[in-house]
Amino acid sequence: MKQIINNNSSLFSNFIKNSIKAPSPKVQQNFMKVTSELVEVIKKILETEKLIFDVSYEGKKYWENAKKHKFAFVDGGAYSSFLSSSAPFAIRANTYIVKPDELLERRELFRETVKFVGNLYDPEKNLYDLDEDPYEDNQLLTKKKDAARITFETAAVARHVYENEKFEYLLLHGPLQTPIMPFSGPEFPLFKKEVIKYILPFFKKKEINDQDRHFINVYLNSINYIKKAKFNIFGIVEKTGSTIYLRNLLYRAKQKRLIDDVIFDKTISLIKRYKINDATLFELILSDSQALKPLEVEKQIPSKAWGDWEEQMNNFPKVFIGYLRTNKNQSPIRIECLNNPKNLHKDYEYILASSKLLPNYGFPAGLDVIDKAARIHSWLGKAAKGYYQKYYLNLALNSKDPTTIISALKSISDGGRKFKNRPKAGRLSINAK
Repeated sequence: MKQIINNNSSLFSNFIKNSIKAPSPKVQQNFMKVTSELVEVIKKILETEKLIFDVSYEGKKYWENAKKHKFAFVDGGAYSSFLSSSAPFAIRANTYIVKPDELLERRELFRETVKFVGNLYDPEKNLYDLDEDPYEDNQLLTKKKDAARITFETAAVARHVYENEKFEYLLLHGPLQTPIMPFSGPEFPLFKKEVIKYILPFFKKKEINDQDRHFINVYLNSINYIKKAKFNIFGIVEKTGSTIYLRNLLYRAKQKRLIDDVIFDKTISLIKRYKINDATLFELILSDSQALKPLEVEKQIPSKAWGDWEEQMNNFPKVFIGYLRTNKNQSPIRIECLNNPKNLHKDYEYILASSKLLPNYGFPAGLDVIDKAARIHSWLGKAAKGYYQKYYLNLALNSKDPTTIISALKSISDGGRKFKNRPKAGRLSINAK
């Protein structure tokens, strides 16, 4: 035992040393070479197309004028530790509204814009119906949670448009439009009617049919309604692994014959092979307080959807996507809007000014505030989970089906084959022999 410990005691330190201090020189050199080549190609296109511009920021002088305006920030929260085959049972989207020149008691307002507790979806199967593929079932649960969060955040923004709010800017924490392909499968459930009527007051139909209640149609209606807003709405993406700007930039350059097919194919191939994303590359190109003009991009690709969703996907508006470097220590943030900004420099100036309030982090301060306020704390989720466990177990017991009861018990228990339940290492006790 002593020898084993001695032989393995340096395993972790050697692993770290090898990962950090002694990586493959060839791999590292090749990566740097590839990155340098990509920067050269992309920067040349950006400069030729005049897509790089400076964003001014004068600190105190800027806020002396801007403080008279009203700003809003939206983010959502969901309790994610839910039972097998159940929808998220606690979800909300909150808004933080601030008007800097108001008196202290009226300067800030937190509003729980939309919220829901309970089952969001109409289940097609029995609650504890056993699936042939547990992995697929878990994937569906994750999709249901994501769809619920996206729906509620978008509905919160749409609610402010519906109520004719007068904001200078509304910023959403996250993308303003999400690709719907992952939610287009035939197995995806429908929202309940009462949920739709509650979160979408602008939905004028007296009778909501089944098709209307699918996530894709709900989301499409919300997005198209937001596009009608009379105030500026932007989605701010803090961290991204996307290459949407790079791919559209390169395609545009090829169409304009700024690059040939060989360079286009090679560049796309290198981006994929080395997993280089927008933020990584633009961090090497943009300086502090520099930005990229928005490109109009198509986020929905009908050919990649399951089922007959082509009409809906074609009806989604295009998105204008740009980037802004808010400080020298952080990657650029992605900025999305549904309409081509009429006052681009002014809009980006506000986003930069708001981000400079967090100088080390470089992200709009209002979004940081609402991100913390919208989260559903674990204690609330645990309390709700306790009530749900009791409710679902009663359903199983009332069914009097042994398989259903066993399945329900496993779903709510902390037992099973887990690491913590393994025998302790070391010598067996006398009583165990």
